[in-house]
Amino acid sequence: MRVETVRRELPFRDEQQAARLLAEAAFGAREISPCLASLDAGAAVLEVGCGAGVLLTRLAEEFRTLSFTGVEPIGPGFAQFAESLAAIENSYDNVTIMRQRIEDMQSPGTFDLIFSVNVFEHLDDWRRGIDICLSMLKPGGALVILCPNYNIPYESHFALPILFGKSFTERVFGSRIRQLEERLDAHGLWKSLNFIKASELSRYCREKRYAATFDRAIMRRMLDRLEEDAEFRKRQSALAQVAIAANRMGAGRLLEILPAPFGAYMKITVRPAA
Repeated sequence: MRVETVRRELPFRDEQQAARLLAEAAFGAREISPCLASLDAGAAVLEVGCGAGVLLTRLAEEFRTLSFTGVEPIGPGFAQFAESLAAIENSYDNVTIMRQRIEDMQSPGTFDLIFSVNVFEHLDDWRRGIDICLSMLKPGGALVILCPNYNIPYESHFALPILFGKSFTERVFGSRIRQLEERLDAHGLWKSLNFIKASELSRYCREKRYAATFDRAIMRRMLDRLEEDAEFRKRQSALAQVAIAANRMGAGRLLEILPAPFGAYMKITVRPAA
């Protein structure tokens, strides 16, 4: 089954939702493919929170010699993914789907690379998620996490400013939140958000003596994406034009030299303690 087939079979209400998933998969592939290209044939790769499986499908087609596992619990806000995952698992001999939470997995020393794109902000316990992922790595393996950084008071799923924390923001924007969840058939999406922060993630890795490296160029690439990706620009319309103008004035290059907490998005590679 090709990616085009996956698109036709995506079980969503409208074209906009399918377009969003395809755009996110294209972004994820650009960020993760370089990591996969360095792996030996037969290497085992895990995607944490594979969603509808669009990114997993794209990577499994590009890297046929690798073995892919996707873990997706089909939790609140994501029940519509079940049909797509079943079709993918039946069509790819190098893809396996695990329908459970990453926090509940026990598979030590199994994977050469574990990655997650826009998922760690939804975990019930992102700290335990990191611990579990690192325990499942083979020697020399790495965990790559991409997700929003809530040090910046902006919620990208709903394109909302964060006002004095999650609960107050919900009181102010509750109607808008419910409307978007209904339109996307993603009930529970807001509730699932844990507001993970780069500063807290960095501190936790230091405490656990994990080797953690932030990719400071990720915000430059995200700002570039606003100009290149019409679907992404439309979703972030509230800030898109301001961000594009700032990027043209050099904001992306400036963010490359600032600490990770100053960016609204983060990419971090984590390895177990030596």
